[in-house]
Amino acid sequence: MADNNEEINVITHLLQVEKNASLLIDDALKEAEQKLAQARSQANLEYRQKYEECVSSLENEYNQNLADIQSEHDKRFNDFKDFLQSQPKDSASFNALLESLLFTDK
Repeated sequence: MADNNEEINVITHLLQVEKNASLLIDDALKEAEQKLAQARSQANLEYRQKYEECVSSLENEYNQNLADIQSEHDKRFNDFKDFLQSQPKDSASFNALLESLLFTDK
């Protein structure tokens, strides 16, 4: 009978150890999930910050290039306009050419 009681005590003790081990595993899993969630949240935050920095940098570069191109276009257009205005005008010859092209029977 004493052996039986001792065996029951040992089995009860082993069941208690197994229960404690299970609780430790559950706690470790919860802690791991919490740490993963925090790490994922931090990684997402850093990703968004770097993404926004990259987008902002690219947008600034685009706007600067656009302004440079617009400035170069305006300069070339004004240079061409000045060139055209500096050319001599021969209205008499132009009118004679139009008369000959439009009103002469061929």
